[in-house]
Amino acid sequence: MNGGGRRELAPTSAFQRVYQAVASLYDRLLYPRRHLAVRRLLSNAERPRRILVVCQGNLCRSPYLQAVLQRSLPDVAVSSAGFAGSDRPVPQISVALSAQRGLDLSRYRSRPITQSKISDADLLIVMDADQARRLARMFRVNRERIVIAGDLEPTFEKNRAIRDPWNQSIEAFKSTFDRLDRCAATLVSLL
Repeated sequence: MNGGGRRELAPTSAFQRVYQAVASLYDRLLYPRRHLAVRRLLSNAERPRRILVVCQGNLCRSPYLQAVLQRSLPDVAVSSAGFAGSDRPVPQISVALSAQRGLDLSRYRSRPITQSKISDADLLIVMDADQARRLARMFRVNRERIVIAGDLEPTFEKNRAIRDPWNQSIEAFKSTFDRLDRCAATLVSLL
């Protein structure tokens, strides 16, 4: 109870838990088809010269995946951007974990998505289906240029979306970065 006598809601309601369970089951059932579709798309497409990685704030997931892809694909220009904020540093947890993996994000600053960044990219990688819809709707992007990172994962995880570790534990960052590493490895093998 709070000071006004009202009962405060738990952070995750029963409805949210049921919704997440149903969404996870739906994603699990569709995963094989989605994974095969993205593999076909990338195998049959011309090798991208420019890749734009997108997440919500361009602080955790997209800078990390950008760095992994840039290291693995030195002949491809890889950049990242986000839907919110700009010129913010990545969290210290991210800097430390990335350094352990041989990546330097210490000087990285977040950047907003712009029409010119979208237009310049041959391939756009997002972290979830909502971000794919937002890009398609806001920037009139052809869906065949957008890949949801979770569809690249070699085996299905708990859900399609790549979890945002912002303000989470170091374990959440490790789990997210491990998933992004697996997704990057699939992408690199297809290109």
